[in-house]
Amino acid sequence: MSTHIFLQGEAGQIEVFVDCPTQIKAIALVTHPHPLMGGNPQHKVPQLMTEILLQQGCLIWRPSFRGMGQSQGEHDQGIGESRDIALLSLALQQQYPDLPFVAGGFSFGAHVWAKSFHLLESGKRPQKLLLAGLPCGEVRGAIDYQTPDIDSDILLVHGEQDDICQLQDVIKWAKPQRHPITIMPGANHFFTGYLKSLSIVIERYFRF
Repeated sequence: MSTHIFLQGEAGQIEVFVDCPTQIKAIALVTHPHPLMGGNPQHKVPQLMTEILLQQGCLIWRPSFRGMGQSQGEHDQGIGESRDIALLSLALQQQYPDLPFVAGGFSFGAHVWAKSFHLLESGKRPQKLLLAGLPCGEVRGAIDYQTPDIDSDILLVHGEQDDICQLQDVIKWAKPQRHPITIMPGANHFFTGYLKSLSIVIERYFRF
């Protein structure tokens, strides 16, 4: 069962759900989808990431973004949220300095992680980073997500029929960096009906 902790961020307290295995082999920080569109730490995709990481012996932190749950502050379009995640990453690694650090994010949470990655020094960045449903470019004609390049070991997972974050935009972002993409044929943005397939991919990536 998850426990709660509260840490201080630049916009006030940050609510963090903590999941701890019997034996801790690694640490992880998992981020959730857009808080203004129903995203929260209990969403099925970050929850799936958490369950798999827990089985692998990871202690996981799942923060609530600004204005969500008991986290203070207001939604900041991923800018302030990225600083929060970088801050939490350092705090988590300070508590467990000798353990491998990995991370994962879904949708808006993946975008935040892509930005947070550049706010951390190279030695403090996740050794492995899972980005599922990563928004790149214009999303539903409303928001233009400028996703920075990532020079690291990452796993991109995307639904072929994603009508929120277009697959072609992710390919366009990944191509010059030569990042591989795992495509779920027929899957939508939320991987509806594909969670079993998604779990297999995540398990293969996160092994300690």
